[in-house]
Amino acid sequence: MPGRAVHRTPAWVAVGAWGAGLVGAAVGAGAIVGVQADTVSRSLGAAAVTHGLLALAWGAVCLARGRTVAPRAAVVGVFAGIASVVTLLATTPTGTSVVAVGVFIGLSAATGAGVGWSLRHPSRRGGGVTGLIAAAAVVALLVTPALGSAQDAATTEPDGSFVPVVGHEGH
Repeated sequence: MPGRAVHRTPAWVAVGAWGAGLVGAAVGAGAIVGVQADTVSRSLGAAAVTHGLLALAWGAVCLARGRTVAPRAAVVGVFAGIASVVTLLATTPTGTSVVAVGVFIGLSAATGAGVGWSLRHPSRRGGGVTGLIAAAAVVALLVTPALGSAQDAATTEPDGSFVPVVGHEGH
C-alpha cells in the first residue's frame, strides 16, 4: 500500500547488531578454543558464535533492504544472545571477559531497544549517512577493546598467567 509506514529501524541499530555480533562471536570462540575450555563452555561458546554470526547477517540484511527484517524475532534473539553470554560468564568466569560481556549486553540492549522503538513508532524514512557513520565510530570504540579483552580471557591460565599468542611473521 503506497505511503504506508513500514518498520524502518535507524541505521545505527544494524551497526549495533554488528558490534554485538562481533563481540558475541569473539567471546564464543574464546570459550571454544580457550585454555580452560571444557564441554560446557564449548557448547555455550558454539551458541554464542552462532548468535554472533546471525546478528551480523541480520544487520546486513536490514541495511540492504532499508527496513527492519523480522523485528520480533530480532528482539527474541537479543534476549537469547544475552542469556547465552551471561551463562557462559557464570559457568567459566576466569575464561570469559567481563568487559566483552558488558559491551555485548550494552550493544544488544541498544539494538533491541531500537527495534522495539521501530515497532511502536513506524516510520517512512530510515536513518541518514551521518547517523550510520557516528554509530560505526561509537561501535568501533566499544568493540575494539572488547575483542582484545576476549582474547586475553581466552588465553589466561587458571593461575592468572597468559599463554603466549604465536606470531605469524613470515606466513
